[in-house]
Amino acid sequence: MFYIGEHTLPKEELISYFHKTVRDVNSSYCEINVNGLLIVYDSYFIHVLEGSEDTVHRQLRFLLKKEEEWIENMRKIDEDATQEVLRVAEEAAAEGLTAILEPEAEPKPERKMFKRLKMLMIYHSITTLLFHDWKAVTARPPSLISKLDAYAPLQDHIEQLRICMMKINKLCYLSKTEANLSFEGLSAVDPKITALPEVGLLDFLLQSPHVLDLRYVAHFHRRVDDYVFYFESVWPLPTHFTPRLLYKLKIDDSFVEPLPVMPWELIKKEKEADDEDREDQQSASSSSE
Repeated sequence: MFYIGEHTLPKEELISYFHKTVRDVNSSYCEINVNGLLIVYDSYFIHVLEGSEDTVHRQLRFLLKKEEEWIENMRKIDEDATQEVLRVAEEAAAEGLTAILEPEAEPKPERKMFKRLKMLMIYHSITTLLFHDWKAVTARPPSLISKLDAYAPLQDHIEQLRICMMKINKLCYLSKTEANLSFEGLSAVDPKITALPEVGLLDFLLQSPHVLDLRYVAHFHRRVDDYVFYFESVWPLPTHFTPRLLYKLKIDDSFVEPLPVMPWELIKKEKEADDEDREDQQSASSSSE
């Protein structure tokens, strides 16, 4: 699985969170350990995961759980800071001093570890494993010269996704060939720096409506939607899809209940019987003459 995201943490702290999730997955029972490569920029990251379907999605669940714990911890820290400011103000007022409080600022934005998460690609039934361990590196990518339009046609989105996957493929090859992969101190003309997807390219894919949201993918793993039948979506509930009295049975089946005879059919049969009696009388009178 290949997924990217925009984060708000320092690089080393983000790497530690990812490392904890991978370690927790591999320390528990799993058929195939999860391995891969994590590339961390200042505000973006690229994560390549390799393992069984269960271990890969387990890492996603652990990562989102870590985010929830981090948000709760940050909320408590903010509350403690607010309570400390109020306590200092109350102590100053009790001593007859005037506490200088900072002016009330705008409401703080919601705390988030990841602003955006998108899944680029997922492969099933791979025959050969590419990674034998999990590693993380930091990098400073080159700048994107051209400007990408998030409202471009679908074909442009697919093309940029292809370019990004080709660059990530180069990163995976470098990780396999170099034991101590590093992108620190590279010059602008170094061939290795061309393998790093640009920030503009990652931001374009994160804005793209044609790329699946990673939270959506993680939420619907192993979930089966309830199927809504047709008769459950209409009211009143239909008892038969075909009117019962539309056709008459042509055969006499013992296991089929014959349809009831309608009143207008009885009238029609009486008229036919009267016509037959009248014809018999006319024929009898003509023969007697």
